[in-house]
Parts: sequence; structure tokens; C-alpha cells
Amino acid sequence: MLSFEVSPKGRWILLGVAAPTTALLLYWLLKTSNEEEDYTEQKKASKAATSRQTVIEVAIPRKLVGTVIGRQGATIKELQEKSGARMNFKDNPQGEDADRTLIIRGSAENAQRAECLVREILADVPVLVEEVIMVPQYSLGRLIGKGGEVVRQMQRSSSCKIYIERTTGPNKDQPRKVTLTGTTEQIVIAKALIQEQLYEEEQFRARTAVSAANKEPRIQRQPNKHGVSKVQGNAGNTNTKSSTMNGATSPDVSESQCSRESVRTMSLPKGPEYLEVYVSAIAHPGAFWVQLIGSTAVKLDQLSESMTRFYETTGKDLTLPSVKKGDLVAAPFENDNTWYRARVMDVQVSELDVFYVDYGDSAYLDASKVKPLSAEYLELPLQAIECRLHGVEPTPGGWSDATFERFEQLTYCAKWKVIMAQLIAYEKDIASLVLYDTNKEQDVNINDELVKCGLALASGSNGNPGDTK
Repeated sequence: MLSFEVSPKGRWILLGVAAPTTALLLYWLLKTSNEEEDYTEQKKASKAATSRQTVIEVAIPRKLVGTVIGRQGATIKELQEKSGARMNFKDNPQGEDADRTLIIRGSAENAQRAECLVREILADVPVLVEEVIMVPQYSLGRLIGKGGEVVRQMQRSSSCKIYIERTTGPNKDQPRKVTLTGTTEQIVIAKALIQEQLYEEEQFRARTAVSAANKEPRIQRQPNKHGVSKVQGNAGNTNTKSSTMNGATSPDVSESQCSRESVRTMSLPKGPEYLEVYVSAIAHPGAFWVQLIGSTAVKLDQLSESMTRFYETTGKDLTLPSVKKGDLVAAPFENDNTWYRARVMDVQVSELDVFYVDYGDSAYLDASKVKPLSAEYLELPLQAIECRLHGVEPTPGGWSDATFERFEQLTYCAKWKVIMAQLIAYEKDIASLVLYDTNKEQDVNINDELVKCGLALASGSNGNPGDTK
């Protein structure tokens, strides 16, 4: 074993070397400990800052809530995934029309990212505006179309929502509101489509006015005797064989015999709208006929002109080899050079009782005056619609001559002047109407006027409604 001895001077030298080293070691140990404590504190502070949530509220217009949520919540789920924030709508106690509040929760960074995404969606949504235009009441039928098809087509073409105010009164000149909802561009397109329909309506009404002005009044020398008969149905047994007549054959006569079974009569459309009509013939307030003003009114005039040209020239020598009850024929009208469609109601030797299916008149004619009806003249539906006044019945003495004359005056019968009709119901296939004369300063309810004059009774006062004594 080795041993050595340090001198006193060496001890001092060793002590001088060891003291600084120990101090340095103690300093390093102390510093390291402080740094570890600082790191721990910073980590704790960072963790505390990370766990603290930011809450942002975004006001969403009621109409855009569905856009933010998306179909079955798809959009809002996607926003949450992209941003890392959570979103939900706050309950809205301010009412259904108030804005909804969207709550966004998450870290400051995630919440701000979510807010930006939501505002981008809102900025991309087109701004919808609402505009109201006024249109004539008489144009509503054209704008709406059969079963609403026209207005639906305009909405599809323009992507604009179109709401048409329905008729609430018989005054056809009173303007009605049409509300358009969409972007500015969509509304411009919708207005252009509406203007096209209005232009067509004005053109049609101009043609109808000219047609009515050129019509001669049809003078009814006696009340229509077919007021209670079922003249509106099919022609009955109409299978008469076609044949050659005096060497000339009526065009498509055999076809016309078959086609008669499918010939239909016009009907009044059901709904709340008031209808423009002509009263073309009357028997009494419990049985009269109207023509519905529309495109078919012009077509009827064209049909009569075509028939007249044919039967006055090419078909002048045509005759019927036989005729029976129910046949549809071509017939003239008393003191009238125009030819019309008619149905044979009765055959009495050589005289025929005929009913003019487009007007509601009736007359007795010599059988030699009627002609076979070509198939081309059966394409247009029969225009005379049988009606009765709703809620009106005869006095105990029945329908008097005074009632007939006053009713004829009030309805401008066969003078081709427009009156308004409101369809209440169909009773045994006959339209029950309330009629209004809107051609004067004050609208006249024709049903009420007859009762006020003592020429009729309100239903329930005497007998049964629609009694046709």
C-alpha cells in the first residue's frame, strides 16, 4: 500500500484548487434546478392557455339558417371538421322572424377560423329581394294557366318565386298584386315573362272585342223550350250510315258520325276566380246558357265563318238522306246567313226541332235546310254551358214573362256584352252561378236584383232551389 504525505504548503494549494471547483459545481446544480422549474411552470401555463375556450356569437338571418345547417346538418358538420371548433344555434326567444344566433366554441385560432368559414357561406348566398307589380284582374287566368301550369313554368324559367293574388271580387278592372321574390336578375326575367303573357292577353282581348262588335245580336223570339232537358250530353245513337248525297259527298262524314260520341261540352273551371262570360240564351233564371270567354270564343267565330263558306259553296247541295233524334247537323239560324252546329232534339215528319249547341238557342227548321256535319267541325268542344242562378227560385206563380224580360235585360242576353260569373257548385251537371253586371258605375248582383224586384224568391222561401216550373 502506497502512502504519501502532503506538505502544509501542498495542502493550501489543493484547498485553493478544490474550492472554486466545488463552487462551480454547486452553481451548475443550482442553475439546472432553476431551469427545470421554469420549464415546468411554462409548460403548466401553456397547458392552461390551451385549455381556455374562445366563444364567438354570429347573427344568422332567419332565411339563411338552413343554408348554414345544410341538408341533414351536412354543412355545419363540415364546418366543425374543418375548423376544429364546435357550433350550435342558441334558442331564439325573440320570435320566428328574428335572426338566429350561432355559438362557436373552441381555441382562439379554431373559433376564428370557424367564424371566417361561416361568413364566407353567408357572403356567397345571393341577396333576395321582393318586388310587387300590379296586373289587370282579367289577366289572372292567363298568368296562372290551366292547373297553374303557366305560373309554374315561369317560376322554373326565371328561378323566381311568383305569388299571384287570387280574385276577391267581380270587378274585372280592379288590379291585382303579383309578388316576385328572388335575386334582382331573377326578378327581371320573371317580369319579362309576365309581360309576354299580359301582351298576349291584350292581343286576345282586342280580337275578342272586334269579334263581339261584328256579331249580330241573336233575337230570341220565344224562351228556349229545352231549358230542362239534358241537351249537354252525347248525341245518343249517332251511328247513321254515311252516304252520297246528290252526287256530292260531305268531307269525312263517316268520321263525323264516329267522332260525335267523343264530342264534349265546355265546362266552367272550378275555383275562387270570377269568370268572364256571355249569356247567349235563356229559358228563365233556372235554365240559361253561357259562353266562357277565352281562346275558344275566337275559335268559335272562325268555325262559323268556315262552316258558312263551305255550306254556301262546296257543300251547298249536300242533303241528309235520313235524320233522327240526337244527330249533330249543320243548320242555319232564322234570318241569319251564318251556319252553326246543332243537335236534332225531335223529328216531326219533315220538320226538325234543333238545339244550337254553341249558343243554347232552339228553333224549328224544315229538314231540307240542315246539312251533314263534317268531322273537322267537331274538333272544337260545344260551347253552350247550361246554368242556373244560385239561391234563386220562382215565385208561386212560376217564372213569369216579366221575369224573363228583366233577366234578359240584366244579362245582356245574346248582345255579346261581358258579365262576371261566380261558380258556386255543379248541381246535376248544371252550373249554379251568381252573376254580376260590372259594366256600370255600381256592380249589380243579378241574383239579388231579381229577388229585390219581386221577380224571384231566395231559395228556401218557396219550393225547392232551382225549381223550373
